[in-house]
Amino acid sequence: MNLSTSLVRTNLWNQPVYAQFLQEIDPFADKEYFRSLNMAYDGKNTFWSLPSPEPNLDNEFWQLVISELADERIQQAASRLAASIATWEADPSKLVFVAILRAGVPIADWLCRLLPGSVAVSLSLFSGIGIDKVALQQVRSQYPQRKIIFVDGWTGRGGVARELSKQELQPFAVLVDPWGWADFSGTQDDLLCPTACFTGVATFGFSRTFYVNEANLFAAYLFPQQYYRDQLVKTWQKHCPGIISKPNTHPQRFFKSTAMRIHSNEVCRALINANPEVIYFADDLNHVKANYQLLLALAEIKQVKVNYNCQDLSDYKTRVACFLRNSANG
Repeated sequence: MNLSTSLVRTNLWNQPVYAQFLQEIDPFADKEYFRSLNMAYDGKNTFWSLPSPEPNLDNEFWQLVISELADERIQQAASRLAASIATWEADPSKLVFVAILRAGVPIADWLCRLLPGSVAVSLSLFSGIGIDKVALQQVRSQYPQRKIIFVDGWTGRGGVARELSKQELQPFAVLVDPWGWADFSGTQDDLLCPTACFTGVATFGFSRTFYVNEANLFAAYLFPQQYYRDQLVKTWQKHCPGIISKPNTHPQRFFKSTAMRIHSNEVCRALINANPEVIYFADDLNHVKANYQLLLALAEIKQVKVNYNCQDLSDYKTRVACFLRNSANG
């Protein structure tokens, strides 16, 4: 396992990254290493053999992200998430948080601060393939006495939860869980977590991971240090809540099949990693400006059309959704 370079690049997260790190490439010049922005998951494992491209976001956007990192609603959700976990296991020294790259990493970082004695590592999971089995085996070998909790940033249509369930890997913890798919969550409200904007270029120092084969760790390309914005990471960590509160009540699970990307954090990731044509909001412009400013900024940067007052979204228990350009309905 080649961890050394990655830990130098991402040591602010203090999480060993279980991945095979390849040569350094420039994410904005070496585009041949990435899949097309218009390519959507087709159910075939070959889709995961190339990482998605990275957006080149400017200082103005990152300053906006920093201004959103102090959201008290996110802090309260994290406090409730930590409380729910503490109810399940009162001794944090018995816990290892296995963060799903990359959205789970900032959440696991806060959980380790809220539950001293716990530790965190990070690895990959892909739809259709499941978790990186080689990485998971190494985690279990390194932490044989600790209970594993899988951590992600949020749930959308429940894809990650279902992949974990297929492999009988529980429990699963997320910050934001609108459809109730996680075992532990901080809130069922569709809060946009600013870390949904965090890119590999700005906050990790390496690409999204990609599938090699069953016998090897999933791989990633290293990125030049010049693109790393450590102030984003430091500011997120600074705003970690100081205490844990009462546990969140576990919501009733909901599911309705749809080709849309739904909920604010999944739509944010679509704007970061893919190419949506239109973003649909259930609310009017004033409400969206107050709650989803980062989505509006990304939509403007990516030149994505925005529609408001889309009442049909209530059928899917979401306030924001999008189709990818090459999806069946996009």
